[in-house]
Amino acid sequence: MFMFMVIITYLFSSIQIKDLKINEEEIRLEQETLKIINAPKYKIINRNLVIPVDQTNNNKVLLLTIDDGPSKRTKEIMEILKNHKAGAIFFINGMHEENNIGVIEEIYKKGFTVGNHTWNHINMNKENDIKVVENEILKNGELIENLTWAPTRFFRAPYGESNSNIRKFIKDNGMIFMDWSGATKDWDKSTIEKDIFINNALVDLHPGSIILIHEHPWSVANLDGLLTTLDEKGYTYIDPKDIIE
Repeated sequence: MFMFMVIITYLFSSIQIKDLKINEEEIRLEQETLKIINAPKYKIINRNLVIPVDQTNNNKVLLLTIDDGPSKRTKEIMEILKNHKAGAIFFINGMHEENNIGVIEEIYKKGFTVGNHTWNHINMNKENDIKVVENEILKNGELIENLTWAPTRFFRAPYGESNSNIRKFIKDNGMIFMDWSGATKDWDKSTIEKDIFINNALVDLHPGSIILIHEHPWSVANLDGLLTTLDEKGYTYIDPKDIIE
């Protein structure tokens, strides 16, 4: 009889603990939802500028974008961003997923946004077959949706090369087309030097800038220095979830 009571007590306690964990998760989700609802909202104009919907919002904000992943460096980039409370869009190419299994899901689970950058990083303006271009976009979008269970909201053209027909296709498929207004120019090996990497991003920097960064080793090495500089200048970082159009 004593043993029976012990078992019953244990089972009852286990159920209570499980219920408590479920309730805590529900509370966390509700808090996250309220945070998103109450956060300032933004929209993209001219494909390269983020502006607040509320015109009285004078916050010095930036949008960070990370291109050409996923890679073996993606997780380190996310840790640096988290340390600076910085949101970002990771514009991925599906061709890299095979060698970086699980990274795209991790981006989403960590609270960042996954954007579409075509499957093979093609120059779409040099491709004469529109069906090839469309497949590059749709195949990449399907991968993202399958791995994150969320539709792709943002698209960026490789090399910044697009045309009106491509941009219409992106809009018709429910995505926001995005270029950039500032860049670390880390495609140039000179940006191995931290000062050059940072100063490139500071050229014409202004509230609402969309900053382009890649996943190169030197970009990761210099990213904390860049974000520290931006922090010191009073900038904060937009969560892409708060972009409504």
